[in-house]
Amino acid sequence: MTASGLSKGQRRIGVILQEIPDAREQLLAAMEGFGLDFEEGRFLTAASSRDAHERNRVAVVERLFEVLVNWMHELAARGLEEGQRLGVVDKTPGNPWERLAALSAISHESASRLQRVKELRDILGHAYPPANWRTVHEGVLMLVDELDPYLASFEEWVYEEEILPSA
Repeated sequence: MTASGLSKGQRRIGVILQEIPDAREQLLAAMEGFGLDFEEGRFLTAASSRDAHERNRVAVVERLFEVLVNWMHELAARGLEEGQRLGVVDKTPGNPWERLAALSAISHESASRLQRVKELRDILGHAYPPANWRTVHEGVLMLVDELDPYLASFEEWVYEEEILPSA
């Protein structure tokens, strides 16, 4: 424990929970630049444009997608680690989202979709665009669908299990 009474993991979870809303807002604003429904055609056209400004608009979406997926995965992993440290979660094998689903912290459907989003993010890391701009588009849409329900469920779980102390 630190002087603040929180472990390093608890502090990191708190920081991520504070940072996600701004990153989410930025992602949604960047997506609006491609039409109200984040039109795939407009996104792909900008991704392959000769104009650096157009490609930069795509790069913003890609980067925020990556950051948010990383943070969501880190929340799951750190939440489980803190739960183990505090004795409220048993150590079990599996990806963090499936483990959260097994604990009824999130749905199994969300766990599967979030794992798919992470896999799409991983594909980008190994086969860099432009070959995978459709992958980015698909991942962003899935991420946006899952983000708010995931955060609500995760926060409810960490407070209910006292992984994070109530404010």
